[in-house]
Amino acid sequence: MRNRDGEKQRLDRIAAREGARARLIADVQNITEPAVTPPEAQEILEQAQAWTAWGALALHRYLDQHPDALRVPPSDCPLALARLLHLLAAAGHPVTAPACSICGRSDRLLECRTADGRCCNWCKHKTAARTCVRCGQEAVVVTRRPEGPICRRCYATDEDLFEECVECGRRRRPTKRRADGAAWCESCAPKLTRQCSRCGNHRRTAALTEEGPVCHSCYQRPPRRCGVCQQIRPIRIRAVGDQPDRCAQCYRQTGQCVVCGRVRPGSGLGGRGGAFHCTACRPRRSGQCGDCGQTAQLYGEWPRGSVCFRCYFHHLRNPAQCPQCAVLRVLVGRTDTGEDICGPCAGSTVDFTCRKCGRPGRLHADGCCARCVVAHRVSSLLGDNDGVVAQQLQPLAQALTAAPNEYSVLNWLYYHPAATLLADLTAQPIEITHALLDGLPPTRSTRYVRDALIATGALPPRAEHLNRLEAWADRTIDGLPKRQQRTIRPFAEWHVIRDARRRDARNRYTEGAAAADRTAIRTAIVFLDWLYATATTLDMLTQHQLDHWLDTNPTRRGDLASFLRWAHQRRLTNRLELPASKNSLPIHFQTEEQYRRQLRRCLNDATLPHEVRITGSLVRLFGLPISRIVELTADRFHRDNGDAFLTLAKHPVLLPPKLAALIEEHLADPCYRLMVRPPEGDRPRYLLPASQPGKPRSARATQKLLRQYGLPTLAARNTAMIEAVGELPPIVIADLFGIHPGTAHTWAKFAQASWTDYLAADTATKPIAAET
Repeated sequence: MRNRDGEKQRLDRIAAREGARARLIADVQNITEPAVTPPEAQEILEQAQAWTAWGALALHRYLDQHPDALRVPPSDCPLALARLLHLLAAAGHPVTAPACSICGRSDRLLECRTADGRCCNWCKHKTAARTCVRCGQEAVVVTRRPEGPICRRCYATDEDLFEECVECGRRRRPTKRRADGAAWCESCAPKLTRQCSRCGNHRRTAALTEEGPVCHSCYQRPPRRCGVCQQIRPIRIRAVGDQPDRCAQCYRQTGQCVVCGRVRPGSGLGGRGGAFHCTACRPRRSGQCGDCGQTAQLYGEWPRGSVCFRCYFHHLRNPAQCPQCAVLRVLVGRTDTGEDICGPCAGSTVDFTCRKCGRPGRLHADGCCARCVVAHRVSSLLGDNDGVVAQQLQPLAQALTAAPNEYSVLNWLYYHPAATLLADLTAQPIEITHALLDGLPPTRSTRYVRDALIATGALPPRAEHLNRLEAWADRTIDGLPKRQQRTIRPFAEWHVIRDARRRDARNRYTEGAAAADRTAIRTAIVFLDWLYATATTLDMLTQHQLDHWLDTNPTRRGDLASFLRWAHQRRLTNRLELPASKNSLPIHFQTEEQYRRQLRRCLNDATLPHEVRITGSLVRLFGLPISRIVELTADRFHRDNGDAFLTLAKHPVLLPPKLAALIEEHLADPCYRLMVRPPEGDRPRYLLPASQPGKPRSARATQKLLRQYGLPTLAARNTAMIEAVGELPPIVIADLFGIHPGTAHTWAKFAQASWTDYLAADTATKPIAAET
């Protein structure tokens, strides 16, 4: 009886096993296209370890509970099901492999199980952080040494792994090896290149598309909606867990710091999901500095010991001659007697020497200093595939390479959109001309590229304000209705732009004049829109309607006057009277004490920037407006017989000794904010240059800077004019300061002075001069 029951149970187990296998073969055939044969399905099940009795029955029971697991596999599915789906996907069948519950990737086999589901080995090691015995931080352990576990960062800098590169001779971590076993470092290792299907150059492949391999320069990430800014842009970081997709602009993660509570850029400790720390509050290893002996956050490991941030960069900025080898190097070691020595003399490979130019100091990339990196990347930006820069762009390349601050050039190459635009222009086999730049969108990047090319002599100079006005008028008028174009286009071209050309021929067309002309055209457009809304035309315009519009728009009275005069001369309107605006007298002044105190501050306070002291002094001494001060060039300053003069208009003006010394000091060390400096002797440089190549500082920005330091301009200028007309005749003020004689006479009348006595004295001296 017992034997009969055992035989029955064995037959039942065999039947269950065969039924489970048959069911699995049928399921595999249902989800594969084209359907595999039963022997092929059995082979795949055997490779997935789902053909044994236990594996087949376990997978059979799981599929009974989850009928859609083969089509929509959950992350907590059995390992046999994950292997099966990966094998089918590798064979080219349209199946979906289970995704990692942490990183979301489905191209890895999920061999590890967590509380949230299965995960890949990478995420398992990533989440299982331990304390590194070298840096003391919680991180992913990648190896073990006799002293304990080592994290990935410390493992990458382990000198036991370093070997001498056969290409550059430096001791670095090997990336590839030759057939004879010699090692290449990451920089020198040969890169796999293919011919790009778009540009035809042999470069490293960024993606394999339907048309063929595409290099990094030609590849563009497919855009989709960013989960942070909700804009359709190329995605830089894919969505993982509760973090959405992030584009390149949102890649710099921003959140609320758990230490300071501020919303600032930073990252989470221990990878994604850790406590968010901003860049300033991110914890760093602290200890006793081996150089200054103070307890601070440690920045680097040198032969003399761990050094803090201040000592680290102090020695990099101040290399000295090593007392042992007599070579100029960064002294990173120290003898037993306390004498600073270089790294090689201390028996270490730490040597901050550029491998190209040999200068000691801070290294930026690939063992080279920032100056050499700039030279290499500028040639890559402006040159062809062989790095040869065209003849037209050589002045710009020299200006970028010789920039006073090489790090500003690197930031410009990395982040400024003008560098990308310049790379696109140099990639085209045509010469860069003004006409080519005019065909591009009128963005700041286009204007910056044009100004840089003009400043370095790569493009001839032109009337930029006039050309920008003409281009702006064409774009604006083309977007107007036909009924307005018939009136606005003749007004803009034959009145506004024509007058602008006359002023530009006399070198009197400034940025402010161009802004006023654009305002006049905009006002004419707004006025015609109002006429159309009220069912009125220009020939039907009445004085009552004009007065009503002027009362509604009092600030546009002067801007509309030129348009109405032009329209009346063309007989487009009836004769209309435009009330003249009243010129109000100045009301903002300073007391004599305030005026003298601020002038002394501009001349004596060394804590103020040079441009603030110079501008503030010129305003208070000569009553010059900011718009004229920023247009002054360095060649207007000169010395004669020990005295310093500055030509404001046609005649030089004697300067106080303190202001003259301040201008000389500023010209000797201008502290240029601009990256591209014009060639010396090419054209007079501005006394107050701007960051835009070949441009002066903005008058509005300069006025704002003076207000930040408590130096108002309007009240100070009015007070200076009152002081000037009280001491000198108005005609002398007009000649020296370069203002209109009528303006000088108005100020003289306002100050209750007159130049009658001056004219009488001038007339009385003429006969005497004639007799002599």
